Amino acid sequence: MPWISVYDTVDGPKLRDLYKEIGCSKFEAVGILNFLWFWGLKNADKNGQILNADKEDVARYLYGVGSGSNLDTARVVDALLKTGWIDQTSEGLYIHDWEEWQEQWYKAIERRESDAKRKRESRRRTSDARDKEPPPEEQDVTRDSPEDSPQDSAAEKPDAPKYGKEFEEFWKAYPRKIGKGEAYRKYQARRKDGYSDAELLMAAKNYATSCKRQRTDPQYIKHAKTFLSDSLPFADFIPKEEFAEEEKREDGNKNPFKDFGGEQ
Repeated sequence: MPWISVYDTVDGPKLRDLYKEIGCSKFEAVGILNFLWFWGLKNADKNGQILNADKEDVARYLYGVGSGSNLDTARVVDALLKTGWIDQTSEGLYIHDWEEWQEQWYKAIERRESDAKRKRESRRRTSDARDKEPPPEEQDVTRDSPEDSPQDSAAEKPDAPKYGKEFEEFWKAYPRKIGKGEAYRKYQARRKDGYSDAELLMAAKNYATSCKRQRTDPQYIKHAKTFLSDSLPFADFIPKEEFAEEEKREDGNKNPFKDFGGEQ
């Protein structure tokens, strides 16, 4: 779901210039800006250029969402230009500083596209591997029973595959120990997708903590093979670094609304 970023510093000299120029209240001026930015999500590019539109197009849009308002929307657009909320260049109209204060929205889009691409690649590799898989009579694969008991992780059968230290750590942390062999194959697939051992271990630990806190009935805890499936449910339990870093920003860092607020 799209969103816009609005900071409290929008309430400053530049906003006063706008509502005085229009001759409206501060409430109306903030509403006008918000609807302009909503429109920009679908009608402006990443740099803020309002595509294939002129002043009359912006005025018609504001008129369309201004039910009950007596403001002259052509005058409103002129005021937005005069006070610097919209920039007019030889290339067209631009929403001022759009690429800066909508940065998080475009990061979210890029992340979704990257995740979708990774899923497509994973499905393609899975399909290719299935096509190359030999007939059942030629296969020699040791499989765990879907009903493996918790003790299976501690006492392997003599012919059980060697899983490796990293997967064993994941298996030890995971809250439901059923289908170890199938879980291992999914684990290897996710490693090929680019997820690290550390990320997968973190996801297992965070999921175990979540189940414990919510007192999840064991029968509703996902099997590890499902947790590591191609739909990537485990990714919800890996902290998103970009948002964590955003929350740690100090007030002195760059403010994309620097020219909008604060008395000079």
